[in-house]
Amino acid sequence: MSTRINRREFLFGSAMTAVGVALSACARQAAPQPTQPPATKAAVQASPTPIPTLAATATPVPTAAPAKEAPALAELVKQGKLPPLSDRLPKNPLVLAPVNEIGTYGGRIRTFYHWQGFWAECQYGHSAVRWINDGMEIAPGICDTWSANADNTEWTFHIREGLKWSDGEPCTVDDVLYWWEDLVLNPDHPDNPPDFGSAGGKLVEFIKVDDYTLKLKYVEPTPLTAKRLAMWVNANIGPRWIAPKHYLKQFHPKYNPEYKDFEVHDQKMSVMENPEYPTLNPWMLTKYEASVSQTWDRNPYYYAVDTEGNQLPYIDGIDAIYIQDAEVQKLTIMQGSTDFVHFHGCTLADLSTLLENQDKGGYDVVLWDSGSGTGMMYFWNYDHPDDKRRALYRNPKFKQAMSHALDRPTIQRVVYYNTGILTTGTMSPKAIEFNFNAEAQAMYEKARSAYVDYDPAKAKALLDEIGVKDVDGDGWREFPDGSKLAVSIDLPADAGNECMSVLQIAEKNWKDIGLNIVINQMPPAEFGPLWRGGKLEIHTNWEVGDGPDHLLYPSWMVPNEPERWAPLCGNRLMLVGTPQEDTELDKSPWDRTPPRWASTEPGYKDGPVAKLTEIYLKAMIEVDEIKRHHMVWDMINIHINDGPFFIGTVANYPRIIFKSKKLGNVPKKEQLRLGGFVNPWIIPYPAVTNPETYYFKA
Repeated sequence: MSTRINRREFLFGSAMTAVGVALSACARQAAPQPTQPPATKAAVQASPTPIPTLAATATPVPTAAPAKEAPALAELVKQGKLPPLSDRLPKNPLVLAPVNEIGTYGGRIRTFYHWQGFWAECQYGHSAVRWINDGMEIAPGICDTWSANADNTEWTFHIREGLKWSDGEPCTVDDVLYWWEDLVLNPDHPDNPPDFGSAGGKLVEFIKVDDYTLKLKYVEPTPLTAKRLAMWVNANIGPRWIAPKHYLKQFHPKYNPEYKDFEVHDQKMSVMENPEYPTLNPWMLTKYEASVSQTWDRNPYYYAVDTEGNQLPYIDGIDAIYIQDAEVQKLTIMQGSTDFVHFHGCTLADLSTLLENQDKGGYDVVLWDSGSGTGMMYFWNYDHPDDKRRALYRNPKFKQAMSHALDRPTIQRVVYYNTGILTTGTMSPKAIEFNFNAEAQAMYEKARSAYVDYDPAKAKALLDEIGVKDVDGDGWREFPDGSKLAVSIDLPADAGNECMSVLQIAEKNWKDIGLNIVINQMPPAEFGPLWRGGKLEIHTNWEVGDGPDHLLYPSWMVPNEPERWAPLCGNRLMLVGTPQEDTELDKSPWDRTPPRWASTEPGYKDGPVAKLTEIYLKAMIEVDEIKRHHMVWDMINIHINDGPFFIGTVANYPRIIFKSKKLGNVPKKEQLRLGGFVNPWIIPYPAVTNPETYYFKA
């Protein structure tokens, strides 16, 4: 799953004002899926439209029987080696409803990995709150309740009383403050404030109310705080927000003068590599050999139970072996040597063979939606240093011509095996702004179809209209002033098969309308700095998959960093409110550090990016959920009218999941609220499907 693993960017950043509640989404009013924890429903008004929400339970959920535990743990209790379950669970356990049925205890999942974070991405135990229903709702995590004041400047989170780390030590607000005060605010430690860590140019104030109650105080409204805390799995993947102080402080220079730096501390702070590291996840790492294997065993202090009071997880542990080669991975699956695999190197080209071997190998192929908004995609450098080329790459008709020249039906057939949907290119079709009512769905269709038609004649006419014609008869179109035009597609030399397969078709398409296309591959180490400096032309080997809210990770909508379609504009927004804003005006924008526009310069102030930024900054502090959605639609309309700023190929193609035929409670696509939302890191699949409720059938 190389596309997902290459998604290396980390965060940027709603929740309604109500106890333990966040936005639910949806005028479609679909019935809640059984994957959501049982909880009391509370109707919450989101002016001007009522939106149903899922409320956190403020008291323990009644269960059909007293809490029960795995036989192996019960035996340890009997031997006096483990406290009784009542002392291990918090007062108010998290209740998770299995998707199909109550499971049985026992068994171990056999799997493989080619990246050590695979099973960490399967566990959601460290998150304050959790995404459910494919990002349409938020439910409790280690926090059982949360609330915000009327203007969303103060948020209060309550950690489950009695929550414990996997070594039995209490987990409290002090563990959050350790991460914030001793790591993030420590200038010698690399942890940076996450998106919920600041607003209005000021860091949030963390206030300890009591051992289990934390207040976050901001200088301006922060309506996205709960959603931001649901992002990622919050334990070595994405930002942390909590860390076991009782364990880590022994390696911290502040608490132990034996240590002069954080090298040992940070080696120890790995849920994926250090078996000693206390965790809040369903399974804890008990053995790790780099590039060989991982062994995970159940956490006896895990804070969740099923609807009958059985402590989760059902499955005893996970045995994962390291397999890098994609062909070996495929053979391992077909031989029936795995029970669950989510990260792997198999592609849609392998699907037919994998389906044919299901019965022989004792596995099922499950297809979950990727949630991709683009499939393989392309974006022009809006901030190219050459005036003539920058004007061309900013011209909507030039970009629309390249989009209409793209033979997406062939790409869909050859590369995506007739799966997914053709698209101009958008944020994820799973995003709430495309789903919460019929008008939202119409907005998605408008954006998806804007320039999606394969129409070479129209593409040629658009180029003729802006003066990009073949004036010297050599078969290639020139700039409007008659000078030679070559269009460079820039990509790193390690681009994957999907990228190269799509590019082969796209290159021919664009040459067929008279554009002289040059493929420019370069060492990956060189590519990034050149792009961020605004020096390259057209970027590929990427996709857009972000949601579930456009404003959580808005970099494709509004340039707020230099990795995407407007690197200098992105650098400018990163420095707004800092002493560097609008400085170095005696230098070219490309010679500044970092390369950036000033807010007063014609290259920025009169264009669509300035309009997008203005809307974005207002939306980020708008408390009214519906108003925010409309502001996002305004941004999308700018993308349609002044863009496209990026173009996609095939959206929402499927991701392949493998499960043993004996493994229960792994949801099918139709059991997921939106069919799945696998690709973005900030919706942590498969953690959102509650693997702690998976079990082995007899």
